[in-house]
Amino acid sequence: MKAPGRSAVIVRNGTVMALVVAACNHLALPEGLFLALGVLTILETDLGGGLLAGRERIIGTLLGLLAVVISAGILGGLSSALGVFLGLTLVRLFGFAAGLTSGFVVGGHMVAGSLMNHGDAWWHYVFWRMVMTILGVILGVVVSRQIVSQRSSSAWQASCDGWLRDLAHVLERLPGIPEPEQRFASLREHRNALRRQLPQLAAERTLIHGQPDEAVLRAQHQLQHGSTVMSAARDLCLLLQEEAPVAWVPPGLIPRLMGAGRTRVEALIQGRDAPDAAADLRRCQEQLSAALPGTDPPPQDARNQLLIVSRLLLLSDALIRLPRSPQHPGRPDAGR
Repeated sequence: MKAPGRSAVIVRNGTVMALVVAACNHLALPEGLFLALGVLTILETDLGGGLLAGRERIIGTLLGLLAVVISAGILGGLSSALGVFLGLTLVRLFGFAAGLTSGFVVGGHMVAGSLMNHGDAWWHYVFWRMVMTILGVILGVVVSRQIVSQRSSSAWQASCDGWLRDLAHVLERLPGIPEPEQRFASLREHRNALRRQLPQLAAERTLIHGQPDEAVLRAQHQLQHGSTVMSAARDLCLLLQEEAPVAWVPPGLIPRLMGAGRTRVEALIQGRDAPDAAADLRRCQEQLSAALPGTDPPPQDARNQLLIVSRLLLLSDALIRLPRSPQHPGRPDAGR
């Protein structure tokens, strides 16, 4: 499925929100505002991110309800200030226990809104706010999945392909990379951002398929082996700048390995396996393994040579194991 454009998403969100607000007003739904907010929470992001945001909103609402019941039961109507203090404290504690990152804010609003603004009628407010929030999240998920759907899998893979493409450029210029520390720091930040997006990818695939599928496993493998490529390239960038010659490595092997690695990564991004490049990487591995010394410990002055060979072996192995991306265009798993 082709990723929708921004204009289509804006039109979808505006139309859906206008219809939801109009329906809430026409039907005079109690606390209908929170139905609209529940829908908006899902529509603000792609399907995977919306699922996580909706989960946080529902759990935060339920924890807020529990905190209000406890606070009102302990203090009754004696002091709204003490009730709010106790309720907010409980919401925060419950939020920590539930592992929420933002849902406790919703619970806090529920506590303050009920105990400060609704007095003895707080139960009516919290009940309908809970019901409308849950209905809004469910409606938002249906809309986000069925109408001009934005998918985490498409966005994640596009970002990961960009990261892999940057790794291919690093291999092309190794070891003469200008400002290597900044370059690899940027690659690490990009990799960490991809890792943080894995939960929403898993949530989306679980909703669609009933459990995390091959797309999540492939994403994990791409990050795992791509990280190994990045680490080995960083070490080699430093080791190959030494003045000592690389005596253990056959002449021309390093440029050949880097070229085959770059070719394979670029092919994998396009959804191809690049068997010729993989075969060349295996031949490089065999030559490097044969260049290692026997069982006797190498002399102290050969430590740098051993480090270079070990990193080259690690790099070639990670490049061989790196899985391919889904094919372009219209990746089959991006819209299922």
